[in-house]
Parts: sequence; structure tokens; C-alpha cells
Amino acid sequence: MENIKKSLSDVGLSIPEILLPDASLDYGKFSVIACDQFSARPDYWQSVEEIVGDAPSALRITLPEVYLSDNADARIEKINTTMKEYLANGVIKPVGKGFVYLRRTTQSGTRRGLVVALDLEQYDYSKGSKSLIRATEATVVDRLPPRIRIRSGATIELPHIMVLIDDREDKLMKLFDDRYKTLPKLYDFDLMMGGGHSEGYFVNTEADFAAIAEVLGQLKADSGDGFLYAMGDGNHSLAAAKGCWEQIKTTLSEEEKAAHPARYALVELVNLHDPAMIFEPIHRLFYNVDPEKTKAELGIIDGEEVDLQLLQPKIDEWLKSHPEVELEYIHGAQECLDLAAQSPDRLAVIMPPFDRYAVYDVVRNHGAYVRKSFSIGEANEKRYYLECRVIK
Repeated sequence: MENIKKSLSDVGLSIPEILLPDASLDYGKFSVIACDQFSARPDYWQSVEEIVGDAPSALRITLPEVYLSDNADARIEKINTTMKEYLANGVIKPVGKGFVYLRRTTQSGTRRGLVVALDLEQYDYSKGSKSLIRATEATVVDRLPPRIRIRSGATIELPHIMVLIDDREDKLMKLFDDRYKTLPKLYDFDLMMGGGHSEGYFVNTEADFAAIAEVLGQLKADSGDGFLYAMGDGNHSLAAAKGCWEQIKTTLSEEEKAAHPARYALVELVNLHDPAMIFEPIHRLFYNVDPEKTKAELGIIDGEEVDLQLLQPKIDEWLKSHPEVELEYIHGAQECLDLAAQSPDRLAVIMPPFDRYAVYDVVRNHGAYVRKSFSIGEANEKRYYLECRVIK
């Protein structure tokens, strides 16, 4: 087993102890969508509140970004207290050490994933990084402090992070596609708010660990420069986990660093080439603007395709002289257009389709896309919180 652990470590993985809600609980109420979704839709989160009611839920141990400016410090304190209560009262329980093979069915099909613990020592989000794990979009350092504040006081983590692998032959997921029903089933339920259906199966044998290490080791070797993992969703959450670890490790011995739980982050690995993985552009919604004047100043011409990699730097500079303007990043073209239509002082800028197959080449050769260039799937297809891991 030590050789297997070493092989997994070489590809940036550790075998986590997975925690899940007690089997007696309503998973449909516990599992809620990633906190960075529907940030311009308080009505969505009000509906989630009504569904959850008084039931134990990930809603109580995460901070939806729609509430970031609404007494966030008090919310964070309550989150940390509730995490401890959930652990102490058996709301969340360990199911053992292993990975989780996930099948998520949405309108785009059935996406496969593997929940693993990823080594933050092998992640560097700076542009031009040559690390094993690389950011695909520019990381906005100013967005990290509230996330670091949440994680630094947290006893457990719940990931909404999705990390890509460039597995053209689909070797990793094929390890389990034909036999997942023989694995221990952890959950099988419908997600709330149109999120589809989720099934999870426990991967906990030495043979499977070795097979996973072998496939990922070959992908790493084939990459040429050690670029194995590309960030999909949750870049800032992984960057916050990295920030917390950098603070913690200064207080540890070398031996302690090797085993400390905060060194790792729980993520879902997904294949860039999965047919049920739909890559969507992220659209821009401006508030408090004169739409026609704004388009003219930013060089946006009706009927012409927008090049986001050129536009975003212009937007960043333009915003410096327009402090009254608010900018939201919206998943879903129709939602963005609908929100803009609610008021004449709003402007929706719709982005063209995103070429997923260029991701690795762009990051390898140019460093990263501008922030908020793409998302995986429509908003309701984002990862829902469920698997947990103790981090302190």
C-alpha cells in the first residue's frame, strides 16, 4: 500500500476520509448548489431556504455569494459553529477512506467524476506557472480574503471545485463505467432546483487506487511538461485553500507538513472530453449604465462577435473611472438578457461559444484566460455540495 500511496502522491493525490450526511437525512434538502451560483438571483436562494426549512443542509455550512455583503462576518461565525455541531451530533459522518465515483445526470447527459484530495503543494495559480495543477483563468487576489476567512475557521470542507484532466481516451472514468454498480453505493437522489440526479459510489480498494495512479501517471508523462490538472470551476476556492495552507505550513515541522489535512483540498476530477461536459461562456451584466454610451466606450458593436480576452482588460480599466457601475458575471445567455431587460440602466454583453479543446494549449502557451471566461455547463448543472472532509 505504501507504494500505491507514493504513486498517488506523484500525481498529486491523497486518499481522503470521506464524510457524508447521515443516511437517515434528506439528501435532497442537504445538497445545495455551489455558493458562487445565482449571485444576482436572491429569489433563487430564497426558494432554496424555503425547500430546506429547518432540515440539516449544506446551506447552513456554506456562504452563498449573494449574501457576501449582508452581514457576512456573522454568517461566517454561524457557519463555523454549525460545522462543529454537525460533526458532534452525527449529522455528518465518516464513511471511510477512498474516492467517490460520481454520476451526475442533467439536461446535458450523465457526467462522470471522481472526488479526490488534491495536493495544494503542487498548485500554483500564478500566470505562466509550470506546476502539476494550473489555473485556467486569471486569479483575482482581491476575491480571496472572504474565502480564506471562511476556510481558516472551518473544521470541514465541502467542495464545489471541478478540476479538468485531458483524458482523450477516457481511461480514468472507464475504470468504473462498466462496473460502478458493483461498488458500494453511497447515495442516489434527485437534486433540488432543477439540478438533475446524482449518484455516488465508493472507490476504496488497493487495486482501484493503483489503477487510478497508473492512468494519471501516464497522462502526466504524456503531457510533456507535467501539466496534468487544469482548473475547471472553483478557481478562487482552490486558491483560497492554497492561501490558508501557505499560512498554516509556516507553523509546522516538515513531518507535520506531509500529513496535515489542510495541505489537501477535496475536488471533483472531470474529463475535458466528457460528452456531457458542456462548456459555456460567462456573460457580463452591467448595472447603472447608459447602455449605448457604454458600448461605444468599450468598443462593443452590435452584431459583431466579442473577443473577451481583449474586452475584459478594457472593462477593468473602464471600471476604474466608473465607480457607480456594478458588473455581474452571469451563467446563461437568456438569464443575462432577462436580467438586463428588467431596467433600462442595464447592459447585457453576450459572449460567443467557448472552445474547450483549446484549454490546455492556451494555458500551456499563454498562461491563462482572463477571469470568468468559461463555466462548465449551465448554472443548474454546477456541482452541488455533498462530500465533506475534515481539514483541522
